[in-house]
Amino acid sequence: MASAIPLTGGVSSDIHLVTTPAGPVVVKRALAQLRTAQEWRAPVERSRYEAAWMREAARIVPDAVPKLLGHDEAAGTITMEYLPPETYPLWKNQLRDGRADPAIAEAVADRLVRIHAATAAAPALAHDFPTEAIFRAIRLEPY
Repeated sequence: MASAIPLTGGVSSDIHLVTTPAGPVVVKRALAQLRTAQEWRAPVERSRYEAAWMREAARIVPDAVPKLLGHDEAAGTITMEYLPPETYPLWKNQLRDGRADPAIAEAVADRLVRIHAATAAAPALAHDFPTEAIFRAIRLEPY
């Protein structure tokens, strides 16, 4: 039998650690109304593009993203591999706490460069990601 516990850290999605007989997974569901004091709405179809990006990034640099295990477009959920924080600490938290390891920055930069180089060389890929309206809603309009 599966059990779920909410994970913390985000305002734009419900994220749960789900323990299944096959092992732990993470299930993420985009929220239409973000968890903010002011009303802040964002299109929930962004999870479709997040799943597509995870597939594309994994094709280019397999260890750059958690393994995508499933995407239920009707439910608006993405299921992915669970990366335990003991093994995969959040870089954002390390930086916040004053720990800036140049080797981690180099590894992140290497993966980003490889993903950007591969996608920049595939201009037709932009047609698979018509996400300007989502970007404006979730990153620009509130500010």
